[in-house]
Amino acid sequence: MSTTAMMLVRQLNQADAPAMLAHLLRLDETDRVQRFARPASDDSIRDYVRRLDFERDAHYGVWQGREDQPSLIGLTHLALDGQGKTAEIGVSVDAGQRRQGLAGRMLGRAILHARNLGVVEVVMYFLPYNTELMELARNQGMRLSVGEGQGIARLLPHPASPVSLASEIMETWADAAGQGVRDWSEGTLAASSVVCGRLSDLANSPD
Repeated sequence: MSTTAMMLVRQLNQADAPAMLAHLLRLDETDRVQRFARPASDDSIRDYVRRLDFERDAHYGVWQGREDQPSLIGLTHLALDGQGKTAEIGVSVDAGQRRQGLAGRMLGRAILHARNLGVVEVVMYFLPYNTELMELARNQGMRLSVGEGQGIARLLPHPASPVSLASEIMETWADAAGQGVRDWSEGTLAASSVVCGRLSDLANSPD
């Protein structure tokens, strides 16, 4: 079995929940407040992971390590509202892996997915002293506002286009290539089906 070192961003599914939980439990008290905008105990994090909706929402992770023993070192959650018109993003990266552009890569993937789903507004909440998250939001073109005790970053994604849909399909295929051929059939085809459908809708829509 290969032991080549790797680092890749890919969309996560229910089978990745244990790795997601392990990553979140590694966050210290300060990081948990920044991620959830409030203190978060181990039990509350376990409950959060149990309640994740992998059919409605999208989750992206950064994996690092050997192919046979990868470790999830970053996590982004794109949570959709009931109508799928607005989405909230939460992001976290292991303390020793920051300032490498990993959060930006995950956030970019999440925003692209939201755009292709037809989401009209993406929001991300942050604490006013979380300068790293504020910088990350600005780099993604989000507009920031700060109120009493909390800030919010907003983005109005461009409408989906054949280019944006094709870009997400290519990203998904690249994910599968990083995981190995054995994982293509289930993960890649499932993740591509939605954007392929949207691509067909655009192609058949009137000008």
